[in-house]
Amino acid sequence: MVGIRYLFIIVFLIAITVISLHAQEQADTKSQNTANTALDPEAAEILKEMSDTLSSAKEFTFDADITNDRTLDSGQPIQIGGTMIAAVKRPNNVYAKYSGDFNTHEVWYSGEKLTLFVPDKGYYGVLKTPDNIDATMDFLMDNYDFSLPLADIVSADPYTSVMETTEGGLIVGNSMVGGKECTHLAFTAEYVDWQIWISNDDPALPYKLVIHYKKIEGIPQYQATFSNWNLKPVLTKSTFEPKLPDSALKIDFIDFKKDKGEEK
Repeated sequence: MVGIRYLFIIVFLIAITVISLHAQEQADTKSQNTANTALDPEAAEILKEMSDTLSSAKEFTFDADITNDRTLDSGQPIQIGGTMIAAVKRPNNVYAKYSGDFNTHEVWYSGEKLTLFVPDKGYYGVLKTPDNIDATMDFLMDNYDFSLPLADIVSADPYTSVMETTEGGLIVGNSMVGGKECTHLAFTAEYVDWQIWISNDDPALPYKLVIHYKKIEGIPQYQATFSNWNLKPVLTKSTFEPKLPDSALKIDFIDFKKDKGEEK
């Protein structure tokens, strides 16, 4: 069976670890580490405001410039990049197209099914799915090791989604992203360090996201810079209907749990 296995998930998890060499330094470090990983209420409030903006938007569109660090078999790190356009209509419609250095993917989700098209290869797959975005994201990850693009951004409650595993966070300061004045926040959890830049003016929206995967050798980085936010787009039913060429070949998704001999 031929299958598709593409991973787009953006994990919102981070942590800070401080190492000391002497007993007294360890005691000092413990106190310092507690302070570093504490969640600044003001940082949480700013993140919650951004989450509320996205949660209350019945539909929205945005673009993103994305870069990923990859490591060659030789150990040499390289950076690959691409652009993404996305459209969301709650509770059960998503469209996204990613055009990258090495490939292009299109995803249409319309409540009852998800279609993934890989034009570079000329094939596509179709899955029956739950009838809302959050349940579909869980279904895809549990069964196919796959997720909707920028999953936490399009979830019904981004704040709850990212804070479930967050251990701490702070305000870094103000900075400009794409001509927008933003507040720069940094958060910590167990596996990654992540930062987000949220616009200071209304509506509060994310304009940049950086994730460092600290448990992976080389600590690769993921970065997304957002632009062209529209919280009142004109989205029609056809936006979320697959547009496939006649030559496209339909293939099956691999059920990874079944493939591994695990019970579902």
